[in-house]
Amino acid sequence: MDRLQIAAIAAAVALLAASYLFRPPEPPPAPAPAEPAQSGETLAEPPPSAGDAPPAVSPELPPLEPQPESSASREVTLENDAVRVRVTNRGGRLQAVELLGYRATVEPSSGPVEFVTAEQRGAMFVFLGPEPLRSLEATDYQITASGPRSVELRASKNGLSVTRTLELDDAGYGGRAVVSIRNDSSAAIQPKLDVVFYGQERPLDAPDHFLNYSLVASVDGEVERMPIAGIGTAGLLGGLLGRGAPTGTSYPAPVEWSGVDSQYFLLAAVAETSSSSTAFLGPLGRDLGQAALGSPSFEVPPGTGVERSYRLFFGPKVPEIVATVDPRLEGSIDAGWALVRPLVHLFEAMLRWTHEHVVANYGVAIILLTLLVRIVTFPLTQRSMKSMKRFAVIAPQMKELQTKYANDRDKLQEEMMKLYRQKGMNPLAAMGGGCVPILVQMPFMIALYFALQTSIELRHAPFALWINDLSAPENLFSVAGIPIRLLPLLMGGSMLLQQRLTPTPNADPQQKQMMTLMSVVFTFMFYQFPSGLVLYWFVSNLLGIAQQIFVNRTPETPAAT
Repeated sequence: MDRLQIAAIAAAVALLAASYLFRPPEPPPAPAPAEPAQSGETLAEPPPSAGDAPPAVSPELPPLEPQPESSASREVTLENDAVRVRVTNRGGRLQAVELLGYRATVEPSSGPVEFVTAEQRGAMFVFLGPEPLRSLEATDYQITASGPRSVELRASKNGLSVTRTLELDDAGYGGRAVVSIRNDSSAAIQPKLDVVFYGQERPLDAPDHFLNYSLVASVDGEVERMPIAGIGTAGLLGGLLGRGAPTGTSYPAPVEWSGVDSQYFLLAAVAETSSSSTAFLGPLGRDLGQAALGSPSFEVPPGTGVERSYRLFFGPKVPEIVATVDPRLEGSIDAGWALVRPLVHLFEAMLRWTHEHVVANYGVAIILLTLLVRIVTFPLTQRSMKSMKRFAVIAPQMKELQTKYANDRDKLQEEMMKLYRQKGMNPLAAMGGGCVPILVQMPFMIALYFALQTSIELRHAPFALWINDLSAPENLFSVAGIPIRLLPLLMGGSMLLQQRLTPTPNADPQQKQMMTLMSVVFTFMFYQFPSGLVLYWFVSNLLGIAQQIFVNRTPETPAAT
């Protein structure tokens, strides 16, 4: 490994460290919305956000007669062409969400994707605020109206009545939650509505396990994510340092939306007024978290009522689909850094076009795309390989100079530059030629990584043999619970072979060890990557090996002195 490569790796590590050391401090943690009281349990409510103006009170709503509470819990199922949801009358909680157009696993009989996020809490709940409204949170609501795509539930007590309405769009992945509060008591009340989504990490082999499952919120146009895996624990480093589990993070207004998401799916609520909405992302236990979309407390005088509405989305993170529900949700799609984003969209379009018009196999489409990338970058890589070969030819003369002027670095540099001029070589090529093939491929690899992350068409897309999901790491078999993945091992071996075939102007044993170590590091790094990305890198290495063999067999004579 030459000096430029070492410097590049060191710079990358330094930048990564700096991003952690000098990142802005996180907002102070705030208490999360409390669960409805059970068995006389005393609960604290989240404090209102300072400086938030209360929303206007709605016109008067017709009074409701008190409804008797039922001891039996009931569920209502709503469904359109894309979504099926279950709503329980106990608190009007959204219990579960199913996406009818997507399978849970690669097995055809696995059933639809299901957002059952927490067994006791369901998927979504709207908190009402402090007493006397809190006593109406967990009560059994009366189902006053229901249909194929909507349900209305009501509960009343001591002059207060709450109506919860949940409805699905006629088609697609959108919906709406509406909460109406009527105050016919003798005193003003202070509602504070918080829409809370729950997420719970599942085992890797569970049907409802999601890749990159996270709590998520859009804060002032920037998407904040908190992984659910490991949430509620101090983590390895924190445990070693004796730290306690984190308490979560609150985000001030403006917050556009909040929810839970995975690599390909999103369950979220969009704020009616983002300028006064806040968010909270935090743990409820081990691998269990909550994402809250909060609103400031406001007053509802006696004899009046208020109604709040939230746009809901439960579906795939596909730009065209997300935009039809609310354009602000497009920020949930991580299409990579701004510099590579155009390349990401180009790769996505090329993969789809190849799948639709050339071959109906995304693995083959990735191979064809790899071949195209190699053709486009051929002039640069060819020039680099030839340059490295030319410098290998004069390596013996370089070694003589290093031996002769071992104690005089200035004279050594002078003689080396003289030799370069005599041979008609650029000394910069000697320093950077070896890493050019890798550097040239990096933007394409990063772009393809994000293309695989965002292209839901690759989810459960098979390639061949045991590789049945290009969006996830492949698994040939397991030994004592450890997955044996052949594709990353082949990729690492091909990378090592390509390095061995590359001529080195300075055959330093320490440099060879560093090259070998880099292959091992890449193998471990790619072991958890999607098989589609590993396939791209492996095929690219094979094409690079073929190109290197061709260059090595082509006679090369240094320029005459």
